[in-house]
Amino acid sequence: MLRSVPASAEEQRPKRTFPEFVAAVYEDPRVNHETRELLLAIGYAVDLAKREDGVSPLKVARRKLGVEHGRKARYDRLVADDAPRYKPPREAADWHPSGAPSCEGPRLRPYRPRAYKPRTQTLPADVPVLRDEAISRRLPPPIIHVMPGYTPPRDWRTEDGVCGARSHHRVLEKDPRTGWITAHWFCKRHKDHADRVAEQVREQNEQAPEPVPNTGGLLPCYFKADWEKVYRHYLPHWQPPKYGICADDWPTVEDVAARPSRHSRLRVVLGGADLEDV
Repeated sequence: MLRSVPASAEEQRPKRTFPEFVAAVYEDPRVNHETRELLLAIGYAVDLAKREDGVSPLKVARRKLGVEHGRKARYDRLVADDAPRYKPPREAADWHPSGAPSCEGPRLRPYRPRAYKPRTQTLPADVPVLRDEAISRRLPPPIIHVMPGYTPPRDWRTEDGVCGARSHHRVLEKDPRTGWITAHWFCKRHKDHADRVAEQVREQNEQAPEPVPNTGGLLPCYFKADWEKVYRHYLPHWQPPKYGICADDWPTVEDVAARPSRHSRLRVVLGGADLEDV
């Protein structure tokens, strides 16, 4: 039976009322608008089940959320989207080269901006050219209004010395503490840099832990149920992370960063001498 209390709460802790539950959902910064819709629908179904016997909260929530595009229930997709998992950044996706980020290798030659040449439109010979002074007079320069404190973006070509060309080679780097992925992109001319970076992060990637989940896991924070079974039903190929399925139990980035990093230690082998003389 679902209950509108956090899964990690103790049994003697007083249960939340429905208004308190709604306030907690709206104040939770982890909840987006779609997950909020799912939580409120299940919370309403749980409150309805308290007043009416024989009401299944999940069936009521599924019926209240309706269907999408006239075919699939919206509830099914929202529950599948809440499955706890690690979602890599968009830059780490294996895109087509035309949509890949810019190359981050060093520039092979200094950047020299070219002067802008306005385009001239050639008119047919039968089109008369107006000689009015009001038309031929130059217009004043445009005035650009910006907010106070605005600073123009950095020109990475001149200040950072980055190539910036279209990328073709991707190198993934895993954080040794969180397991999160950072993507490095290089163009065809910087393939040697891509191979060098790949060799540098190879051992680090092999020893990196399982990524800490950063998506989903909010349903177990507010309701107690066999959510692992529910997630498997709507997402058959999903596997629960080792950190648990409740987002409240996952380590934060600050907690992981505070952990001491693992360093290899030298092993002292004692042999050929008397231990009393050591």
